[in-house]
Amino acid sequence: MEATRFTALAREAWDEAAPIHWRHTQRLVTAFEDPQTSFVTATHAAELARAGLEGAEVAQLNCNNGRELISMTRLGARRGVGFDISAAFVDQARRLAEAADAPCTFEATDVYEIPARHDGRFDLVVVTSGALCFMPDLDAYVRVATRLLKPEGRLNIYDCHPIVDMLELDRDRDRGDRPVAFVRSYFDKSPLPHRSGLDYVGGSTYDAKEIYYFHYTLEDIMTAVLGAGLRLETFKETGEDPSHAYPSIEASEIKPPLSFMLTARAA
Repeated sequence: MEATRFTALAREAWDEAAPIHWRHTQRLVTAFEDPQTSFVTATHAAELARAGLEGAEVAQLNCNNGRELISMTRLGARRGVGFDISAAFVDQARRLAEAADAPCTFEATDVYEIPARHDGRFDLVVVTSGALCFMPDLDAYVRVATRLLKPEGRLNIYDCHPIVDMLELDRDRDRGDRPVAFVRSYFDKSPLPHRSGLDYVGGSTYDAKEIYYFHYTLEDIMTAVLGAGLRLETFKETGEDPSHAYPSIEASEIKPPLSFMLTARAA
């Protein structure tokens, strides 16, 4: 299966990146000792509260080092379970949860293979920036999220707006006063290979294991959500950049949408 090949490559690439990230993010062990530390933006926190975060059992898909899920428990979630393909990042998440004394557990698994014992368990399933772009089968991904939900449970997605896939990254050059460059068609669906590394924290590059990015339009995302039988509750586009990859565009008064947020309810 083609999706399995892509996710196997992703597991190797993320495990390779984990110690590089940890050099920058191990400081979060100390940061999480402060009960006020949170990595959920105010915009996202407001929507999670509306969606029923208080007292909820929450799953986060592609949770990385768990900092957002840990933060959700500080915002009122009763319990969090994070799923990520990289065992190395799951280990980091467990260390951060211990430092934060957070009611979170983490499992290393391909999201497409999350065990059936979790089906119907969660009040809220959350997907954040940097998740969808690594998933080779969007429809199957949303179906997994849907099967994890309790009846009337909600899926919340807060991710980079698909339009940013057209743009040259701010960090790729000193843009100065030059206009934003479009480097890819919005409608180009071909998987994009990447071998310069995943150190978006420190900004370094290295001869990395190959990984692929996948571009989905808003139409693709909406169709996947509705096709899974979910009912759309809220949708908004924002000027926030959750990826921190486009700082000069985010700071500009004239800008495209940089992120979107939707919440949909299960039957």
